[in-house]
Amino acid sequence: MYDLIIRDATILNSSRRLVADIAVDGGCIVEVGGSVSGRARAELQGIGRFVMPGVIDTRVRAGEPGSATGHAWQQLARAALAAGTTTVFDLPDSRTPVRSRAELAVARAASNGAVVDHGHWILADGDNSAEVADAIGSGEAIGAFVRTGWVRGDSCIVDLDDLPDVLASIPGRVGVQLEDGDVLRKAHRKLDGGAGDDVSLRPSVAESEAVAALVEILQKASHGVHLCGISTAGALNALDPHRGDIPVSIGISPQHLFLSIETHKLGEAVKNEPPVRNELDRRSLWSAVKRGRIDTFHSGHVPLGRSLKSGAYDAMPPGLPGVDTLLALLIGAVKNGRLGLEQVVQMCSEAPARLFGLGSKGRIEVGADADLLLVREGHTRRLKPAPTASGVEWTPFLGREVGLLPEVVVARGQVVAREGVLVGNVSPGRPARG
Repeated sequence: MYDLIIRDATILNSSRRLVADIAVDGGCIVEVGGSVSGRARAELQGIGRFVMPGVIDTRVRAGEPGSATGHAWQQLARAALAAGTTTVFDLPDSRTPVRSRAELAVARAASNGAVVDHGHWILADGDNSAEVADAIGSGEAIGAFVRTGWVRGDSCIVDLDDLPDVLASIPGRVGVQLEDGDVLRKAHRKLDGGAGDDVSLRPSVAESEAVAALVEILQKASHGVHLCGISTAGALNALDPHRGDIPVSIGISPQHLFLSIETHKLGEAVKNEPPVRNELDRRSLWSAVKRGRIDTFHSGHVPLGRSLKSGAYDAMPPGLPGVDTLLALLIGAVKNGRLGLEQVVQMCSEAPARLFGLGSKGRIEVGADADLLLVREGHTRRLKPAPTASGVEWTPFLGREVGLLPEVVVARGQVVAREGVLVGNVSPGRPARG
């Protein structure tokens, strides 16, 4: 007897749609076919529904709701799972750095019991290469994250000139976020102590010049790199002629697809990593998505309360909430013709699994993990009020047209959510490893 059978659903992958039954046992997909025979402890009727693999969100800050500091998983994981994300990668920041195996052990212990499968980035600062390599080699970290640029007092940032040596010392695909520190320092000096914002202190040329430098580095010494967020047309222009020649993948967040300086109404509260840019950059990112030049979507979720997103710019932490709106925003974009469902599957599930070596995830095939979503196409709503499950009771996307949350979420072969609400006693997730 199977644990679960999904009958007559339209299975989505990046290349086709297939109407078939899916049989699940022991947390894995054990049969996919036109008509699965046999009985199951539970059955779901999929007629008129699409089934896609669970979302893999590769950039999430699993911090305390409100402050985004420390390591707090319960609300984040429950909000993510109810909204269709079945695997998350925690990306620490300078306020709660994870640069050693001891700090990584604390972060990993905090994720025990989280109801999503989970991985952890480790920050590489140029001085901890041996520990980073050991953490990745042992499977404790999903990968290393390197940030270049300049922020006063932030010791986690690597100088762009040191990036080649840092990349050479780290195994596997390295996550990076790039800015040119010289450009940033010049912008700060030009402001001469006056009040600033992302436009004046984080000019777009800082990102585009750093990405151009990365291209030159990888042409000389190839190393797998995942850009964990780009935000400018200039960065796209620097990368585009070389995408087939250097091992670079690109991830972007809804913050940069749905918000721009001209259109958002949040003022300086929109301070983010990377910054929200102008309308030309936003439209360029959408064009790159449509042309297949972006590889993955991630939420970029940072659980900062609204009260921390006001006051002096320099004292305001960067980041915006979004773990529970990622898939809904993208399904809304499907309704408006900006995306196809197949592309959502490719960028939210298949590509992250492939890039990070998660061989059992991101696909609906025999032997894969039974992380499955039953979703609807063409049904949308206005995002009101803001979601609250993650413990952050505001959203920069309030009022936008979004897709409905998955009708059913299956994680590890268990029905865990219906219509955005967790059901039953959800078992803990597992560490995600390549």
